[in-house]
Amino acid sequence: MPTGHRFLATDLHQFVVSLFTHLGSTPGEATLVADHLIAANLAGHDSHGVGMIPSYVKSHAGGFLQLNRHATVTKDAGAVVTLDGNAGFGQVVAHEAMQLGIEKAKQHG
Repeated sequence: MPTGHRFLATDLHQFVVSLFTHLGSTPGEATLVADHLIAANLAGHDSHGVGMIPSYVKSHAGGFLQLNRHATVTKDAGAVVTLDGNAGFGQVVAHEAMQLGIEKAKQHG
């Protein structure tokens, strides 16, 4: 007998976006984080899905997770850069790091 609850992914996504927006995230940040959390659950990686929300809320309340933060370059050696995530969401910082990596690859091959 199943013990969990089932939700439509679209409904859960809207809820997660609303939750993080209510905490103070921009709609873009809230959507990106929700995209990744829902995708993790749908891929069967529940440890990286919406079950992380209580930890994120607790980290935010404790000042460890900062909303609306972006990656900053701390060292740029051309094709290789070092970034600081500034205590932001890993999903946001990783997305920005990926975009920067693509730009660097185009510049340096």
